[in-house]
Amino acid sequence: MPVPHLQCAASLIFNTAGQVLLVRQNYGAHRWGAPGGSAEMGETPMDTACREAQEEIGVQIKLLQVVGVYLLRGGGWPDMLAHVFLARVLVGEPRIVDPSETLELAWTPLDRLPAEMTHDIGAALDDFRARRYGAVRVVERRHPMPPYPFQPS
Repeated sequence: MPVPHLQCAASLIFNTAGQVLLVRQNYGAHRWGAPGGSAEMGETPMDTACREAQEEIGVQIKLLQVVGVYLLRGGGWPDMLAHVFLARVLVGEPRIVDPSETLELAWTPLDRLPAEMTHDIGAALDDFRARRYGAVRVVERRHPMPPYPFQPS
């Protein structure tokens, strides 16, 4: 099986109350996810996660461990390899940096997660709650995706 050339990375960040920081996308289906996004050419997943946290929520983070690596398939989009990390905030307070990208953010208890979540973060939170770190698995996109916004190179 060929390796997908599209990759993304995100970070699960928790507060001292055990709530996870979720961001609601201001595009597509407006799903909830974690700070993250697509890797740029030549960028490592770790660099992507740190850059996206700075760009989306205005914080510098430290990656602590890999929660999982997920091959996202289906839904009318190309396959994408998603890397999800556990992280903590080093500098700054989470805030919406770009309202055109992020509609809202919320500290959310694990027993009250929203139904409409991104596929990778839904899978990563399932693994986190089950204490499965370093998970590697395929995740089928369960609902139709909006048109893919980028042309794969």
